[in-house]
Amino acid sequence: MKPTLQIALIAAAATLITACASPKRGGPGEGFGPRAGGAGVGIGRPSALLAAAREQQAKEGCAKAAPAYRIVASYGDGYEIAQYELGACLLEMTGASDAETALFRQEGVFWLSRAAWAGDPRAQGALAQALSGAPGFAASHLAPDPEAALMWSIVYMSNGARDTYALRPIPSLVSDHLKNVVSAAMSDSAYEKAAQFARVTMEAFVAPPMAQNAGGPQRRSQGGRDGGGRPPRRQIETARP
Repeated sequence: MKPTLQIALIAAAATLITACASPKRGGPGEGFGPRAGGAGVGIGRPSALLAAAREQQAKEGCAKAAPAYRIVASYGDGYEIAQYELGACLLEMTGASDAETALFRQEGVFWLSRAAWAGDPRAQGALAQALSGAPGFAASHLAPDPEAALMWSIVYMSNGARDTYALRPIPSLVSDHLKNVVSAAMSDSAYEKAAQFARVTMEAFVAPPMAQNAGGPQRRSQGGRDGGGRPPRRQIETARP
């Protein structure tokens, strides 16, 4: 073989290898992995994702930030701050219909309750106001629950962590409203529940182990293909452009 032809073939092979080794752009998860701005903000880095959600909320509002907040809130124990911020967002969001807005409110109470039961004073105060039915404080599309509101206001006021955030007492308009609408029996029940309050945390998320070698030795011996000659599902999913 002539030297010129050998050089040309070597150059072509090097070009082909480089092209195959280069990472594809625009694949699944682009913008959330390590290549996004030099630092990943995906589900493997919840703190970074929480910061991104806050920034998005500041720029585009709660509706745009809620999906990212949901991911971080679902990490459970240790991420009560995300649960509180997501719940607060959902109490403000307006859906495309009354039904969707009501769903936002129900979900907001769920996440606030998760954070409140874990001991977050801001979530406790937010629930006391949202459930009170007090004009100007109660959340729309949400049925008032004065007894629960009173219980959370009692827990909130006795929470020593309020000082950490320099949180003020329950607004007088809320406490005065509760005095007017809560019966003696409801009040006794609320105080009893508050006295029995004990922290309940959401189980912390632990990523499942990677399904490495899921196909077993036999599948690997077949060149990474299933018995029918089809690539494993993982290859199909990650091979999309």
